[in-house]
Amino acid sequence: MVKVATTLDVPIKLLWPKSVTFSGSRGYTMLGLGDVVIPGAFIGLALRYDYDREGGKSKAYFYGTLMGYVLGLVVTMGVMHVFGKAQPALLYLRSE
Repeated sequence: MVKVATTLDVPIKLLWPKSVTFSGSRGYTMLGLGDVVIPGAFIGLALRYDYDREGGKSKAYFYGTLMGYVLGLVVTMGVMHVFGKAQPALLYLRSE
């Protein structure tokens, strides 16, 4: 799966530099569009639920899911940097 995804040159993947200094010398890691769109839709639904629930006064579910998403992406990127292997981001994002 990783070999097929890395050989495609289509706009369904996001490339992230492996280096902390953001140079391309160490290569790139890949984040699939599904790892962004599916959780993004879930976050949007949480915002809509907050709006319907309290008229937009409190955004507790929205901020909770947003923080869970950011934390999941940070863990995914951290594991990719430490182990140097591909990681499915949705594996860490499902625990939201």
